[in-house]
Amino acid sequence: MKKLLLIFNIFLLISCSKDENASEIVDLRINHFQQTAVGLAQQLVIQIQEGDNIGSDDWSYLYSNIEGFDYESGFIYTLSVEKRKISNPLQDGSSNQYILRKVISKEKVDNEVTFIIQLKSVERSDPPSFITGSSSSNYRILDKIEIECNDLCGSLSEKLQTEDEVSGIFKHVDNNKISLINIISE
Repeated sequence: MKKLLLIFNIFLLISCSKDENASEIVDLRINHFQQTAVGLAQQLVIQIQEGDNIGSDDWSYLYSNIEGFDYESGFIYTLSVEKRKISNPLQDGSSNQYILRKVISKEKVDNEVTFIIQLKSVERSDPPSFITGSSSSNYRILDKIEIECNDLCGSLSEKLQTEDEVSGIFKHVDNNKISLINIISE
């Protein structure tokens, strides 16, 4: 009986350890622009759809990278990835690791398509603004995406100083440059 119990316990141990490191192949859809977010710190995240959410209006933030994937703004991607469970993720870290297997499609978004990016939020981050630079030295989102603000630079500067929540409506210019076409504040 002891041998049978020992074999059963070993079987359970092996089964559990395999589940902790389980992986599966999944398709992901990647949105054409990055969003601001706060994980361990302020950051730009890609937005993903997985499974039944692909093609819907629901996007989730991916706070980690997809190994082997070179994201380019202005394109919607469909990817095949290996999704591995991380058995002991870091606090506030992802419980999944994504590894690119194949780019299924890469579709250019029309430059007239608009999108909203949160630029300031006192509830979600410290400092509250995701904007760096100034109207005279070019605004950037977290020093990575240049904002072409044209006639709205003064208004953006004022709203960033006086409003608690500020978002921008943008269009793509090129990979690391977007054009501000309107400001939303609360």
